[in-house]
Amino acid sequence: MEESLVDETPHDRPMSLVDHLSELRSRIFWSLLAWVVASTVCYFYTPTLLSLVRPLLGPKAELIFTGPTEAFFAYLKLAMVAGLFIAAPVILYNVAMFVLPGLTVRERRWLISMLPMSIVLFVVGGVFAYYVVLPTTMGFFMSYATPDLKAQIRIDEFMGFVTGLLLICGLMFQLPLVLLFLANLGLVSSRGLSRQRRLAVFVAFLVAALATPTPDAMTCTVVALPIYLLFEFSLILMRITGK
Repeated sequence: MEESLVDETPHDRPMSLVDHLSELRSRIFWSLLAWVVASTVCYFYTPTLLSLVRPLLGPKAELIFTGPTEAFFAYLKLAMVAGLFIAAPVILYNVAMFVLPGLTVRERRWLISMLPMSIVLFVVGGVFAYYVVLPTTMGFFMSYATPDLKAQIRIDEFMGFVTGLLLICGLMFQLPLVLLFLANLGLVSSRGLSRQRRLAVFVAFLVAALATPTPDAMTCTVVALPIYLLFEFSLILMRITGK
């Protein structure tokens, strides 16, 4: 672990452009290595991972592949997304260590303290997608399957849809940290954002409507409510930190 993460870093001394590029290369290398290793391990468990998401299609749909390499790349895509979730702590750590030398002591403490929360929120976003967004969305789309209209879903398209929503929700749940970061920069404040609650409600329902294109208002509300609660959680964090 890097010594003196908060009060002092090894690169507090002036660094040349070459030093910065060398440091960036090193951080990218270790981040990619962690992702590759995690993805490689996950690849051997892709049948198990696929069995976890296959029920989302329901019994009316048939999962197929139409090209020799399609199933392989679909498995690879699934393994890479699962590996990204597993390697997220290592990746975020290297990102933090790269930017720490350019921050003040107070900013370093804030960044280090937010890293665990960022990882937790990313995972929670993925869990939310798996248990709420994906079942609702796939249930709506699969409802069009009838005895006269068979659902034959290509595995590549299915994996792309599932992994895309998992990543989107994982990133969406970073909203509190993004707003808190902007508040620390003085670009937004809890008082200013609290006057935009109507806009926040509208945006939450807009995102929910795009993520779950169903005519059911209750489903849209179930998805929009956590998004809006993230906004309120952001305001609480800003007040706690005096922003």
